[in-house]
Amino acid sequence: MPQKEKPARPHKLSDLPMGLQIVLFIVTLGIFYWLKQRQQELEKRAGIRELLPDILQAIDEIKQKQNMLLYFANSDCRKLQASHGALLSAIPGSYRTCGLDQAEVATIAHFISSHDNLEATRKDYNTRFVKHEMAEFKDFFAALDKYPLSQEQMKAVICDEDNNLVIAGAGTGKTTTISAKVAYILEKNLARPEELLVISFTNTAVEEMFDRTCNFLKDDDLARLITFKTFNSFGNMVMRYCNPHPAKIAFDGIDKKARKFLQESFEQLFLTNSSFQQKAINFIAFFARPPQNRFDFKTEADYFKHEQSYRNVSLNGTVCKSLEEVMVANFLYLHQVTFEYECLYPLAAEDRNPDFGHYQPDFYLPEYSIYYEHYGIDENGHVPDRFKFKAPFRSATEQYQSGMQWKATIHEKYQTKLIKTYSFQNKNQTLLKALRIQLNAHGVILNKRPPGEILDKVKSLDDYEDFMGLVYTFLNLMKSNNTGVKQLRNKAADKRFNVFLDVFEPLFDAYQIELSRTGGIDYNDMVNRATSHIAKGEYQKKHKYILVDEFQDMSLGRYDLLKALKLANPEAKLYAVGDDWQSVFRFTGSDISIITQFSKHFGVTAVNSILQTYRFNRQILDVSSGFIQSNPAQLKKQLTSPDQAILPAFKLVPHKFFGNRAQRMLQKFDILCGVLSKIALDYKRATVFLIGRYHHNAPSDLRELQKRFPALKISYYTAHACKGLTCDVSVLLDLNSGVFGFPSEMADDPILSNLLHEGETFENAEERRLFYVALTRARHQVYMLYDPNSKSKFMEELMEVYSVGEGGNGAA
Repeated sequence: MPQKEKPARPHKLSDLPMGLQIVLFIVTLGIFYWLKQRQQELEKRAGIRELLPDILQAIDEIKQKQNMLLYFANSDCRKLQASHGALLSAIPGSYRTCGLDQAEVATIAHFISSHDNLEATRKDYNTRFVKHEMAEFKDFFAALDKYPLSQEQMKAVICDEDNNLVIAGAGTGKTTTISAKVAYILEKNLARPEELLVISFTNTAVEEMFDRTCNFLKDDDLARLITFKTFNSFGNMVMRYCNPHPAKIAFDGIDKKARKFLQESFEQLFLTNSSFQQKAINFIAFFARPPQNRFDFKTEADYFKHEQSYRNVSLNGTVCKSLEEVMVANFLYLHQVTFEYECLYPLAAEDRNPDFGHYQPDFYLPEYSIYYEHYGIDENGHVPDRFKFKAPFRSATEQYQSGMQWKATIHEKYQTKLIKTYSFQNKNQTLLKALRIQLNAHGVILNKRPPGEILDKVKSLDDYEDFMGLVYTFLNLMKSNNTGVKQLRNKAADKRFNVFLDVFEPLFDAYQIELSRTGGIDYNDMVNRATSHIAKGEYQKKHKYILVDEFQDMSLGRYDLLKALKLANPEAKLYAVGDDWQSVFRFTGSDISIITQFSKHFGVTAVNSILQTYRFNRQILDVSSGFIQSNPAQLKKQLTSPDQAILPAFKLVPHKFFGNRAQRMLQKFDILCGVLSKIALDYKRATVFLIGRYHHNAPSDLRELQKRFPALKISYYTAHACKGLTCDVSVLLDLNSGVFGFPSEMADDPILSNLLHEGETFENAEERRLFYVALTRARHQVYMLYDPNSKSKFMEELMEVYSVGEGGNGAA
């Protein structure tokens, strides 16, 4: 049989069936891909393993920041993140699946986790570090001073963030804390003495810090290597360093001379420049007092408290009942229209209305037999809700409208001429225009009064000195902020501010011309120019620490100086100590928002508080703390005191003065003799501060008081001047309302808010802080002298809200 032929084997892949070809292709491709992935994995694993030494070193660097030797600052954290950033990016997200062994994966995971939680780790470490350091340096801190540092003070000293804010209450040891910080820095070798810059605001504060630091270091020569300066003297030092021909200090650096120049300039411009004269009259006669809509007050008490802060006196000395009436009286006086204020209307007996008492129209123009009523109603004829009324009337508006109708009927019956204006016209700024139209219609001749006569009246006003003070304060604020009139005009939001700028600008121009003529610069110029030199890199001295005392007094100009110093010294740490409750130098440019919004201005900040006061007892503490924190913008803090009052902490001394100035001064002397006699009975020896809002509140016979009570060390201070000082007993003088009362309304004028970083809206905010300073000078007792018929709104608040004068608080 013939043999069957065997089928021929395929010689090519293409000879295989198509299905088999596809399977073989996929298998081959899979093997190739697996080999390639295997190779990549090997390479990735090798690459990661090459990173491991760097990762281990990075982990060690993070650990080194937690070695209990130094504080772990935010800048340290940022440096670690920057230096490890490339390393973190080089680690692939799939590092766990690269065939690394378990220990290698754990190391990488630990490194990544350390960075993910670096901020939390830093905070936790710093908490432990501060506690550890307090134990390590306990003996060091205890040996610095007669009394060992408190726990709060030690924590504030040890904390070493890039920016540090220490909020220290009155009498808690601010100077001690900042000097202890210097000693700690040097003990830890954190910086050399010449790398420290310590700044405060007054020569007295700087000298006190230097003396305290010398005592702490036990080495005067070492302390002298540290730069202790006021802001002004530091600015002067920078100017001398950068400029071979330093400028002369304008007005010898004496505020009184600068104020006098501005006042002389005002008077000269008033008499010689008709445009300035008109602008000045406009402001003083119609805009001197901040406007306040009488409808904005919720209660009659609120309105009364506001009104009693002012004396509504016109240019010719007429005492009026409201600001709007003052404006009317000033308009009439300036246009030589004779008037009588609230004279009796000649009513027959049958027309006298028992519901309204005697009829006394607001104004009477005798030369024209015109009566004038100014009605306090709004556009709808309504009066404020706070107005009271009596039956049979169902509302205050009904009663008021009834009175208006009765007056109209009387004038119609007696055929007398009556002109009328309304409160809503003042609100929409048409009051004086409406008055002028009616006067013209009745043939009243309006002639402008000669400028010399007006100037004499202006200068005789009680608040003329305050007005010039406002001008000087505004000038300092403006220059401190390194801004100008043009920029301020561009953002002026209300008419009153624009009117003020009309008066201020010529005075400012005269001031600048005088500086140019004498080749001088003022302290604001000095600080601003020093800032410019530092910003340009022309000041080469380096600082590792910038320590600032009384930080609550910081102005925007000084803030710019600090910012320039920080930029020029990126490694420098800022250490600021202050108390926002005692920010009372707004008139020198102080801007409270710089301390209340510290981290917003400077960045990451460690905030510590020193809240145990050793100055005053718990009764003074409770009242003063509640009083200052009525302003919601103040930082909240709870001070404590170890001392309980033995005698009543507050003693109220009401008194009524009468007669001329000499008689009133004699009465004040007798009252003070009575108070000091009581103090002398209670204390064998005592330091007594007499404290007033102004220099003129001082008793004229202080020497005689000192002679009569030799066991008492008696001194007079203004509320500003006594800041930082302590006595056994204080006597607060003249706590009355009025232009020269306490609070002073001119010091809190809203015009100044246009120059602050964030204007304060709480009424009398600055004056409240100043009153707090006055309240907290005494260790044991505060005597408060006031006129019960015109007591300060602050006195009323203490009596009504805090029961001062009742029970344990005492009343003389």
